Amino acid sequence: MKLGVIAGCVLVSLAAPACSSSSGTAVPETSVPTGSSGATASQSARTTLTEAKLQPPSQDNKYTQSTGRQKVVFDPCTWIGAADIESVGLHSESRRRGPDLVAEYTYLTCIFRNPDNTMSLHVDSGNVSWDENLRKNGAWLQPTTVNGRQAGLVRGQPGGEDACQVHLQSKVGVVIVGNLVLSLGKTQNLDPCANIMDIASVVEKSIGTEN
Repeated sequence: MKLGVIAGCVLVSLAAPACSSSSGTAVPETSVPTGSSGATASQSARTTLTEAKLQPPSQDNKYTQSTGRQKVVFDPCTWIGAADIESVGLHSESRRRGPDLVAEYTYLTCIFRNPDNTMSLHVDSGNVSWDENLRKNGAWLQPTTVNGRQAGLVRGQPGGEDACQVHLQSKVGVVIVGNLVLSLGKTQNLDPCANIMDIASVVEKSIGTEN
């Protein structure tokens, strides 16, 4: 289940399969392949990364059609700009798709690393509702806001001392922003929460007020 704790990382189940860099040019979202469906007309001016291997999967299959859930609109791998991710100390060229899940519920996932490979960032955009997320993770969430958006901070969870998260409410569900200290970072006693709110602020702005 995407909502379980796996490997001391984020509250959603994550792996790290290889993917490509973010070296694509930017074009209007209306030109992005149909796998990124779910955007509204008000988002037609948004620019997205066009590298083929960064594109999100289609959200049309027998599982998604049976649930009636809204499609995930915000795709972190193609919507978060290079300058934005670099501004919080991460390396945009490390960008790769994570294990996207498109089934009874959907999560679109993107993974970044910092230049010295001591920290990994996972951003998961899903259509599990905020209430569902609270029922599963409410015991760990410290209520907060990010740029005025309802959010929750997860830090120091037993078994997840090397991870830190911010959950952001979106119109279709939740976006989870999670730092994970890697092996090299552990030798330096890095704090996964050190800049998590700054990262969450950048991600929140990428989501857009319409979402």
